[in-house]
Amino acid sequence: MANNKNQAEEVQATKTDLFLENHGKKVFYGIIALAVVIAAFVGLQKWSAGREAEALKSEALMQAQFDFEAGQYEAALENFESVISEYGSTKAGNLSKAYAGLCNKNLGNLDEAIKYLKDYDGCDEIIAPAILSALGDCYVEKENPDYNAAAKAFEKAASASNSNEFSPLYLRKAGLVYEKTGDNAKALKAYEAIKKNWPDSDLANSIDKYIVRVK
Repeated sequence: MANNKNQAEEVQATKTDLFLENHGKKVFYGIIALAVVIAAFVGLQKWSAGREAEALKSEALMQAQFDFEAGQYEAALENFESVISEYGSTKAGNLSKAYAGLCNKNLGNLDEAIKYLKDYDGCDEIIAPAILSALGDCYVEKENPDYNAAAKAFEKAASASNSNEFSPLYLRKAGLVYEKTGDNAKALKAYEAIKKNWPDSDLANSIDKYIVRVK
């Protein structure tokens, strides 16, 4: 009876964490939207004669951003795909892949979302990890979840982020997914990494209960 209760608590913990992360997606969307604005400003200043500026000033990109922020994901997706088709090799085209992935995720088209999110090529410490985390969520939310791929995406997000604010969150998500697969050893490793590498994070103060659960 106790084991059943513990398993139920673990499943609920996973659902709760993923629920919180999904509701935190507005934060990531805001970051991405801000990055587009910054990219547009820098692009128009430095690459005013190139394809980058042409892409950044395209009506499709402007309309796509507007629709995305308004929650009109189908309309936004159509325009982002148009930008990708015409300007896929530019920075604006690359960022549009991230947007297209998030649009598909919100529309429940998880396989398409995974394709676009994987195609996004970023190396910064904010947007790229957020996209990796969204990719992990897609693997978890599929009808036939790919927990191993999800855990790897979350771990990559934690490594790429290298931040006291986000890395612990991504590592906890990896740990929770490893618990779903029954791999308590890897879950323990993820949780202990939070305590060891990010001792000043908010999550480090509450990670012991996760550690005890998988030992």
